[in-house]
Amino acid sequence: MKNPIIKTIFFIYLYINHFTKRHLHFIISGFIAGFLISLSTLKFYPVFSHIIFPYQKKIGLIGEYDENNLPLAIRKFISLGLTDLSYDGSPVSSLSTTWEATDSGKKYIFHLRNDLLWHDGKNFEAADVNYNIKGTYISPLDKETLLIELKDPFSPLPPVLSRPLLRENLIGLSVYKVTNLKFKGEYVSSLTLTPLKDDLPILNYKFYSTLDEAILAFKLGEIDILEGLPTKEPFAAWKNINLKDITLTDKFLAVFFNLQNDVFRDKETRQALSFAIPEFDNHQRVYTPISPSSWAYYNKVRIYKYDPENAQKMLEKTALATSSAELKLSTYAFYLPFAQKIADSWNAVGVKTKVKVETGIPDDYQVLLIAQEIPQDPDQYQYWHSSERITNISHYSNVKIDKLLEDGRKTLDKEKRKKIYADFQRYLVDDAPATFLFFPKVYTIERL
Repeated sequence: MKNPIIKTIFFIYLYINHFTKRHLHFIISGFIAGFLISLSTLKFYPVFSHIIFPYQKKIGLIGEYDENNLPLAIRKFISLGLTDLSYDGSPVSSLSTTWEATDSGKKYIFHLRNDLLWHDGKNFEAADVNYNIKGTYISPLDKETLLIELKDPFSPLPPVLSRPLLRENLIGLSVYKVTNLKFKGEYVSSLTLTPLKDDLPILNYKFYSTLDEAILAFKLGEIDILEGLPTKEPFAAWKNINLKDITLTDKFLAVFFNLQNDVFRDKETRQALSFAIPEFDNHQRVYTPISPSSWAYYNKVRIYKYDPENAQKMLEKTALATSSAELKLSTYAFYLPFAQKIADSWNAVGVKTKVKVETGIPDDYQVLLIAQEIPQDPDQYQYWHSSERITNISHYSNVKIDKLLEDGRKTLDKEKRKKIYADFQRYLVDDAPATFLFFPKVYTIERL
């Protein structure tokens, strides 16, 4: 074998053959052990990987929040309320197992669970309940019984108490614990929620003052998910993202008429303008200020279906029929496309309309396009009762509506309340202090 390559190959063969014969049992044992270790790794990797490399979500939100007004979804991750709400808005047990109302609804007694710990290890008991609700006096009768006394009967109290309870430093009672909390001035800048269950991800939230700041953070990889975006337009051409739209069923978009303005004191004017508002495709229509999923929802109300011919005829008999009449439709920047569509439709039926973008609700507005929250209980006293000077943004005053709202929050019987709120919806929609349009949408982008 004069060829050096052949000599090298022959040497390697002899070496391997000799090594294999001498250490065969070690080789077989090692192969079996490696096979078993591989199987074990595949089986237990999810457990070990969760401990060593826990699954995390880096989420961005737009807005300025302090400890007391964090988004409800985050507060629900951290803690629980005395009650919870079923799909139709009815209160169900949560921290309390049962409750009863006495003294015609002026007193409520809640019986509490005794098997829960706060995140710092303290037992949950009645003395920990720290709701601050105007007109209520809260006192523990013992560790597991709570008395709430009110000046006046208030049937919406159990749904109101679904708001999650939190102690100082966001100590709660639910499946997520706050493990990192940072501030920028008085507002929360970042928040980490660590799960108390192995199958849940760590949630890392970062808060941004503006949409531009949030978009830049997403581009830089600071966050992988951006939630609650008012528009999808900046992201239409982006690649490697998942863009999802979410319909917000806890608020509605509506056109509010300022009834302190002489033009809108006439109901026919408001109704005519309502008939002149076009449909908005790809948005779920809203017909009353009470959610369609609510136990109190009533659908036999006047429907303002788009009918420009009828609207034009009705407007001929109103103050808007003059050639000098002009409307100013106020709105926020992210509702501008909807406002412009409404203005174009009103212009088409002969009502000169201009759109003005506002940063807040002006005192002297004529017509206002904004979103309004839908309360968890059908009680809408704060929005439509004539005594409410700030939240009744239409400055609406109607004796019949006032009486229905007063009765609705004093009546304990659910079926009687249902009839009261059916009448409330029927009369309010017919009177048209506002035109209810649709549930707004927000958008979430997530990196693929």
